[in-house]
Amino acid sequence: MTKAKVSGNYANSFLAKTESERLGFQEAIMLDPQGYVAECTGENLFMVRHGKIVTPSTAPVLEGVTRHSIHTIAKDMGYRILEQPISRDQLYIADEVFVCGTAAECIGLSEIDFRTIGNGKTGPVTKQIQDVYHEAIRGKLPQYEAWCEYV
Repeated sequence: MTKAKVSGNYANSFLAKTESERLGFQEAIMLDPQGYVAECTGENLFMVRHGKIVTPSTAPVLEGVTRHSIHTIAKDMGYRILEQPISRDQLYIADEVFVCGTAAECIGLSEIDFRTIGNGKTGPVTKQIQDVYHEAIRGKLPQYEAWCEYV
């Protein structure tokens, strides 16, 4: 059951995160039952290739609020987002790969499996989305003001 954000659903993620850190990585990319990219241990994953943003379908992943926010921002910026299966090797040749989640917010990945992604730095598409996301969650953009609860 990937649709609920409950502690029992994180057991696999905890194990994968622990193993990845033991092997010297900061994060693990989880695969779905068919062997396609699903999500990371606590983040949703997006890849940029030839100006298009691709993300796994919602079937094997948690449909997070941050994922939805990134979708909305990217579409508002004019990007085309495709929800389709992503093979592991597609990540290696991506122009950019980024992840998003409640704690992570929006972060570009520089390397996957010892392979540099793009030029090894946060790419321009990721940076644009990241900047708008940070402004939005801080209540600085009127079009996303409904996302914020002021305390």
